[in-house]
Amino acid sequence: MFNDYYAKDISKKIRAVVKIRGEAGEHIASNPPYGYVKDPQNKKKWIVDEEAAKVVRRIFDLCIAGKGPMQIAKILTASKVLTVTAYNAKQKGWAMPDNLYQWCSKSVTTILERTECTGCTVNFKTYTKSLKFKKRMVNPKEKQRIFEDTQPAIIERGQRERVQELRTNKRRPTKTGKTSIFSGLVYCADCGAKLYYCTCNTYKDDSQNHFVCSNYKSNTGSCQIHYIREVTLYKRVLECIQGTLSYVQLFRDDFTQEMLAQDEASRKAELTQKRKALSGAQKRMEDLDKIIQRLYEDSVLGKLSDLRFQKLSAQYETEQAEIQRLASSLEQEIENETEQIADVGRFLQLADRYSDLQELDASTVNELIDRIVIHSPERIGGRKHVTIEIYFTYVGKIRIPLYKPDIPAGTEKPA
Repeated sequence: MFNDYYAKDISKKIRAVVKIRGEAGEHIASNPPYGYVKDPQNKKKWIVDEEAAKVVRRIFDLCIAGKGPMQIAKILTASKVLTVTAYNAKQKGWAMPDNLYQWCSKSVTTILERTECTGCTVNFKTYTKSLKFKKRMVNPKEKQRIFEDTQPAIIERGQRERVQELRTNKRRPTKTGKTSIFSGLVYCADCGAKLYYCTCNTYKDDSQNHFVCSNYKSNTGSCQIHYIREVTLYKRVLECIQGTLSYVQLFRDDFTQEMLAQDEASRKAELTQKRKALSGAQKRMEDLDKIIQRLYEDSVLGKLSDLRFQKLSAQYETEQAEIQRLASSLEQEIENETEQIADVGRFLQLADRYSDLQELDASTVNELIDRIVIHSPERIGGRKHVTIEIYFTYVGKIRIPLYKPDIPAGTEKPA
């Protein structure tokens, strides 16, 4: 009993010390993550390990280029890059593992999900329930503590955020093995579903590869056809990006002011619409409560049979559960919208980097474009026309004023 009391007292004191250090922003992890090492001059600080940092940057670049964790692992294995375990063993002089270069998708995923690579410290990510329960439990994000700029950054914060967005969209190759640089970015304007990339080995050339709404299903689904060929999409997206970047370069200050004002106006409109939908959902919830209560009273008084009561109550409860999920989703979206501010500065950095863009690849598309929305075709003058909306990363949809391209820059502002 005294031994248990002594161990419990020591554990309590150690926890208190670790909590004080963690609250002060010190690193409480025993070892730095892959890409960092302890500073020889100050063991409490981390510095960049350039050899490992190159691998971390390569992993993020491959993910931006559209590669998944398994594909990245295969590329690193083929390039004979030391695994994290082998690299740590080499640095510390330990016995080397059997598989020096056999990367797995789990290791790649861990590197992609780590926040510390952006130069911050994340404390209290895990905890133990007691000294007798050794298993580490994951702490909720609201209980974690994040301290910014505690060590040099390996990856820019914007690049990491973009990688997390891309990883939410699964990009599986087609049965033919072909992939598109736009896969995972093209959405339907009516139902909001993704457009599938369709290709076939019997096509004579790649000009027949196309995107079609996943809810269309050969006119048997819940949505109309939203069809566009890949070559057409490539041409229009390239023209839009080139025109946007040219406008940004010519009228940088005007663009910044317009985007800030546009973002504020669009966020207000979206918030108003979502609040209205949330209010309607809440009112319907109240009506359903009254309906279910009335059904119960009718069942008790014998005005409604038990079978009919069970059937109707089940239907209303199912509808109530769906509305509850919708209301929770709307509340979360409203909270996110109120905190969202367009980062025009980050987009301007991308515009400077791709100022002389001549062709598109997966990396460029994933960095510049957040999503592409395809509208249903309209027949104008005997021909079908499809409206394409492009939403750029950080700033969303950009409305470019019309201006004459043959007028020298600086002589006249856009009309």
